Amino acid sequence: MNQIQQGDVIDNQYELIKKISQGSFGIVYVGKCMKTNKNVAIKIEKQEMASYSSLNREIEILKLLQGVSQIPELYWYGQFNKCNVMITNLLGHDLIYFQKQYQKFSTQCIYNIAFQMLWILEQIHQRNIIHRDLKPENILSKTDSDKIYLIDYGISRNINLKVNQKKKFSFIGTSRYASLAAHQGIEQSAKDDLESLGYILIYLMKQSLPWMNIEKNDIQRLEKIGKLKSETTIEELCSECPNSILKYMKYVKLLSQQQKPQYAMLRGLFLTKLHNFPDQGLDWTNQKSKSHKQKSNKRSKSNQNSKYKSCCTIRRGFLGENLVPQNLKTFCAQDELVGSSDLGSSAMQFSAITNQGSVFSIGVGYSISDMHEDKKIQQHNNQIARISTFEGIIEHDPGMTLKAEQQLMERENQDLEVKYNLLHFKSVYFNFKNPIQQQSLRSNYIRK
Repeated sequence: MNQIQQGDVIDNQYELIKKISQGSFGIVYVGKCMKTNKNVAIKIEKQEMASYSSLNREIEILKLLQGVSQIPELYWYGQFNKCNVMITNLLGHDLIYFQKQYQKFSTQCIYNIAFQMLWILEQIHQRNIIHRDLKPENILSKTDSDKIYLIDYGISRNINLKVNQKKKFSFIGTSRYASLAAHQGIEQSAKDDLESLGYILIYLMKQSLPWMNIEKNDIQRLEKIGKLKSETTIEELCSECPNSILKYMKYVKLLSQQQKPQYAMLRGLFLTKLHNFPDQGLDWTNQKSKSHKQKSNKRSKSNQNSKYKSCCTIRRGFLGENLVPQNLKTFCAQDELVGSSDLGSSAMQFSAITNQGSVFSIGVGYSISDMHEDKKIQQHNNQIARISTFEGIIEHDPGMTLKAEQQLMERENQDLEVKYNLLHFKSVYFNFKNPIQQQSLRSNYIRK
């Protein structure tokens, strides 16, 4: 079909970008709406298949289903270059695409698919539509969404339209997942969609079905598959599957063609693994979430480490520098000793001088002493910690001028944020009262 090509613009707004899939009845392109700049799906019916009216049937079905979530939303339909065209929203990749990426889905992911599919099928069955072509290729999801979507209503049927019940129908559907009734020429109902869904769940769980080994070019393939479906017991079919899938298949097999399924009860079978919450994510979104969390954790650790590494002593010439003891013990990010001290192994002194803009500032020092430390060492630690505070510096040099005192006080009041950064080390949090703030408030109170 060469009458519609990449780059063509339909209805003066939908541009064909590239072909993404091709089936018996048509070709699907990714397109772009030039007005909204959003991607769309453009389905073009093959001219040689136009006599089957597959696309027109799908358009009519989608009209009846508008308002049901998790199915295609119809944007535009009509003829373009003598071809029937339908444009819908773009709904992501099919399950086969994700299966190739993940090899095998988790049980939780399969249960989530089952739960959502049962909800979608209940909605379309309530509107008297049966799908008749359930398969993994028609179940879509986006890599950034926990929702799944059911597409391709080309061979769906409105059961309100009466047919001759005595007539034997030709096979319709996809042989791997079609119901036994489809092979037997019996008119399909809601039961058959549920049976097809069961085969899909078993396939996703086991990655095989008993009739998958029959050659595609075997002229008796349909009959052989139908025979295997009738002869294979439910227990054998569901071997290596969770009990929920076995119960599901037993219930569906016992349904009559006219019986209304209990959708809520069936959904309940798959809530056990989901811990009564169906929105537990799909493998592709969970993996993305885990990856995002890991990156976030790495970024967080990196930020913490970068802050931590910046908290080493940088010696600068500033007012009062000569007041800091030479034996002050300081630590950098890797807990390596920067200075030297004889304070004892249980005492750690954190002190830093940083450059914020054009203002040199002094960080706050704290001592963490063992309760069983020698009393003399304890007093020495307290003295060093006190010297690194404003009050300690003033006491050490009582001859400091008023101007110098005010300068140092202003600088120290600006450094509360540095103090908190100094105390945040690799998930170990030291929570202390703020002695600077207390001493500053006390000094202000005394001056007043």
